[in-house]
Amino acid sequence: MKVKDLCLMTVCLCILILCSKIIVPIGVISITLQTFAVAIIPYILKWKRASIVLTAYILMGLLGIPVFSDGGGFFYVLKPSFGFILGFLASTFITGSNVFKNSKIAGLIKGLFGLLALDFIGIVYMYFILKYYIGSDKASIVYVIQVGFLPFILKDSISVVFAYIISLRLSPILDNMQLSSKEYIEKETKM
Repeated sequence: MKVKDLCLMTVCLCILILCSKIIVPIGVISITLQTFAVAIIPYILKWKRASIVLTAYILMGLLGIPVFSDGGGFFYVLKPSFGFILGFLASTFITGSNVFKNSKIAGLIKGLFGLLALDFIGIVYMYFILKYYIGSDKASIVYVIQVGFLPFILKDSISVVFAYIISLRLSPILDNMQLSSKEYIEKETKM
């Protein structure tokens, strides 16, 4: 792995942490910009490097570094919203995969399927935490969908679309960044 890759991964991790801290509390789960960050990171880094960034983020949070929207610590695994954080990894794999990499519309569809995977894992996790750990009488799949999915799906879908559009604009810049200075000079002189 090159120093440029490590720098880009570090920048992406910082973006994810910052997006996690922009919070609008509305209920069991707060609205944050995490979904935007989780969508754009695999578009930029592809799935392997993006998975490293998301794993580092999760480990930092579980070790007590306050990177999650409500802080950090191992107790976070008992929060109903932690399943969505675990879903980040599934979303990263789907969104950043090389399947249909030459089709622009397929890239957007991968991001939306990644969002669905994230939400599925989050909803199932939330259901089990509410029902079996907290012992809530309200805990049903319908209730969990009402509080953990429906309020967010439009905002999250728009986040994926914007992340994809921005990543398309960033790709040429990042491709040039990956060139060595000698290769960049040669490319510029040919133009």
